[in-house]
Amino acid sequence: MSAFKNTAPVVWLLIAIAVFIGGMIMLLDVKLAWDIIITGISIMLVVVGVMYLSAIFLKKDESKLKELGIGLLCLFGGIFTYANPQFLKVPFSFAIGMLGIIIGCFVLISSLKLKSDGASWGWTMLVALVYIGLGIDMAFFATTGRIFGIIFGVYLIFFAFNIFGDALVSLMKHNSGAQKAKKHMRVTLPLVFAAFLPMRMLKKVNQLVEEEPDALLLLEDHSIERTTDMEIFIHTREGLIPGMGHVDASMGECVYSYGNYDDSTWKLGGFLADGVLVEMPKEEHVKQALKVEKKILMGYGLSLTPEQKSGVQEQLEKLLSQTMPWEPKAEQADKGEIAGEPRDFSDVSSQLYNDAKASFYKFKQGNEFKTYYALGTNCVKLVDTIVGKTGIDLIKVNGIITPGAYLDYLDRLYDRGDSIVVSRTLYQDIENNMAKDNRVSSV
Repeated sequence: MSAFKNTAPVVWLLIAIAVFIGGMIMLLDVKLAWDIIITGISIMLVVVGVMYLSAIFLKKDESKLKELGIGLLCLFGGIFTYANPQFLKVPFSFAIGMLGIIIGCFVLISSLKLKSDGASWGWTMLVALVYIGLGIDMAFFATTGRIFGIIFGVYLIFFAFNIFGDALVSLMKHNSGAQKAKKHMRVTLPLVFAAFLPMRMLKKVNQLVEEEPDALLLLEDHSIERTTDMEIFIHTREGLIPGMGHVDASMGECVYSYGNYDDSTWKLGGFLADGVLVEMPKEEHVKQALKVEKKILMGYGLSLTPEQKSGVQEQLEKLLSQTMPWEPKAEQADKGEIAGEPRDFSDVSSQLYNDAKASFYKFKQGNEFKTYYALGTNCVKLVDTIVGKTGIDLIKVNGIITPGAYLDYLDRLYDRGDSIVVSRTLYQDIENNMAKDNRVSSV
């Protein structure tokens, strides 16, 4: 999508029309939509099977048993799926229904947490009940796929408007009315896909470093240079949970990060805990993430108008006014409040205090961030609360927002070439160097 700002808007308008037609078909004639889906899957399986079987004749010395088995399985699987579509529809509806129930339960926990913290919780509870109700219907009662057809059809229609809006704003980049309208038209990738995008980013970067260490193909360089007033960081590293990512943001030379930094309050392995806001210098934050936590960071630079900068600053001051200082163990030791030396403590908050000169705050009763919840009131939500004042806030249609959803969103805004996201920087600790755009500079 790096060419989006030139010829791509017209292409994406056509894609938006195709997605819209697909949504309408799914919404109005679910049987026809299912026939198209089943036929497409069947054809794909047959084509893959033929490709594997063809590979048998291209191999000379290696074993051909694997290709033969996969090829026959795909070939007969495609034929069987086309002849017996019910064997795909029923398990598919059950799986989607169970996913809806699981997401609903997570959102329900979020609503109960908000109620306990004295924050607004009614809308979140309603979203949870809708998810659970629709999930139960799809998993245990729906036999025609009608409910799924309606939900997925509506989603595709809104997603088409989302694509159309991106293309339209790109074509009318000087039209402030189009920019304002686009702010309220944002549909994210489905949660199941978006959650794993940071891991995909890590895998791609690692592959590039291994195969072509001097060719950072992940990063395009736009010709227009603009001042960066704010930067959003997407973190990721090896491992399932860390690989899901973390998000924080810097304003000027100060980074603000939110998370479960007080491990003495952890519940369910840290999924629930006291919410802690961390304030630290940007340079120290990057060094800590790269050298101590062994992460990679993708930083997205935002160029803001004076009004946007003022809005962000007001939101930060509002959040800070609803907090009270909190001291990690290293800081308590530094002040002589507990026995030991600051370096004796290895918890994350103490490391940040020792290495990044961080300050810590907890939220007061009545604020939705008082309790951290990994699948609700999390790092992304706090950043989105701050960055929303710039006009690029996400609409959380499902009550859950992930670092991957933010990564996908910011990538698209950067690739568009005419948004307030004006830079994309890969921070990686390779022999004490940091890769930035298509240039390399020291940390």
